[in-house]
Amino acid sequence: MTRVTESEFEDEPGEFVTIGVLARASGLTATALRFYDDCGLLPPARVDSFTGYRYYTPGQRERAVTIRRLREIGMSLDAVATVLAGDAEVGGRLLDEHVAGLERRAREAAAAVGAIKYALRAESEPRLVVVGGAEFAEAIEQVRSAAARDTEFAALSGILVEADGDSVVLTATDRYRLSTRALVPVHATAHPWSMVIEAGDLAAATARLREREHIPISPAADALVLTTTEEIRCPAIEEAYPDYRRMLAELPSARTRVVVHRDLLLEATDEAGTRTLRCAIDADSLRTSTRPSGSERRIPASVNGIPIALAFDPGTLSPALRTAVGPEIMLDIAAPDQPVVIRSAAAGDLTTLAMPTRTSTPGTTTARKDHP
Repeated sequence: MTRVTESEFEDEPGEFVTIGVLARASGLTATALRFYDDCGLLPPARVDSFTGYRYYTPGQRERAVTIRRLREIGMSLDAVATVLAGDAEVGGRLLDEHVAGLERRAREAAAAVGAIKYALRAESEPRLVVVGGAEFAEAIEQVRSAAARDTEFAALSGILVEADGDSVVLTATDRYRLSTRALVPVHATAHPWSMVIEAGDLAAATARLREREHIPISPAADALVLTTTEEIRCPAIEEAYPDYRRMLAELPSARTRVVVHRDLLLEATDEAGTRTLRCAIDADSLRTSTRPSGSERRIPASVNGIPIALAFDPGTLSPALRTAVGPEIMLDIAAPDQPVVIRSAAAGDLTTLAMPTRTSTPGTTTARKDHP
């Protein structure tokens, strides 16, 4: 459309301008101006009673331009009428609400488009799974401390990543600890798969994972492929991973269940340093001490089950407590020589096992018994 410049518009002879001149000056069509006349937003200054021609004053150009701009951003006729009514505060608030609505719908549209793209991609990549970026990064950091360092078994230095139609599960163990975290995927894989990935390689990617709302993950022949702004390939470890699910299923039932404040138990664990941390659990507390010279600390606890005493290497217990979810933790204890299950008292999607240190006589310890 050819528009009339402001100077050309003001130079039009006479008091009135035709609908065609206003249309070119405002960026509206003559049909739109007739529509806005009929709905009362922009009636002409004069209508020729014989010909029916509409005539406008030069001063109506600004109102016509405002109407065009408001309609271009999707405002309803009623909202446009309110904005044009002249109350700046009411009009400004209405415009702010409209923009907020546009931004919300844009976010919703972007999420819908992302889901559609993932679904389209999944048709050609049936093993693709999509998880939340920040959630996936958090899960890596929570389980990686349980991965072994300097081990002869390569698989134990990695994180097992498993995906099926319901969940994505990350697991790590060094045989003294085990951490496993389950995530609900945004888009689940059509074909279940699992891979063992070096814990350090996954940890190195967490900063980039957090930058993305969603992370597509897919297994390649020799690597796990994470898609952010670019493809991240984390090489796979070919060695078989221990059957941790069987080990969890074969754990004896808990005889004592303790709910305790995580930070208080962590403080006691850190104070122990390299000395064995002894824990005595009675009806309403968990008492910690170190020997031969350590003082006793009493931590209030909710206890269900029999009193029990056990001991931990702080190097094993501390990482398990640091990665626990929430301010309170639940300890499921079967026996002093069996793995202790550590869970969040509020959410059960992160489970950590810590192997106690077996004690013989007071002041001495024996080697820990590995779990598979």
